[in-house]
Amino acid sequence: MTLTQLFAAIRASYIAVLAAAVNKDNVHAEPAYRNADGTLTVEGNPVLPCRADWIPAEGEFAGQSHTVDAKTQLEFEPLSFQLSATEVSIVPFTWDWLPLQISGLTPELAEATLVQWFTTWFDGEDKNPKNAEGLYGVVHFMSAIVPEGDGLQVSIDLGSVSEAAVEDLLFKLSDANAQAVQLG
Repeated sequence: MTLTQLFAAIRASYIAVLAAAVNKDNVHAEPAYRNADGTLTVEGNPVLPCRADWIPAEGEFAGQSHTVDAKTQLEFEPLSFQLSATEVSIVPFTWDWLPLQISGLTPELAEATLVQWFTTWFDGEDKNPKNAEGLYGVVHFMSAIVPEGDGLQVSIDLGSVSEAAVEDLLFKLSDANAQAVQLG
């Protein structure tokens, strides 16, 4: 199994649930939270926008954001490999809640790298077309970056991004000279 195939398998169970939820009549799929003037609502540290999974356009729950959770977690033996000078390890995780541990980067460099990656895959202008799953291929949320042991911890809701987005994340962290990265 290739890395792309592993990510596709991890992604599949969550995407099936998310696609079923958003492919109903009259729902807003993966909407970014916005202010009254249409600008992205941003908050947190780092200051970032986020997305709901879906919002009904009509009915009793119209206008209320909803989330879906992966129903299952793919079980596999943890794996490790070298990406340039970065040791990468992957343990089971769900696509809608990826715990990410990074070592060897300053908090400032880690934040700059993660924010740039997140912004690229967030699509703040909402220009991505719907894909075959009826989704937009966007990341939904990134938590604060917090020190943990000798490294940093962050959690990411990968939303409907493709496997390529997670591979891109690994390359960006490796290019920033992270010593080690653990997904899951």
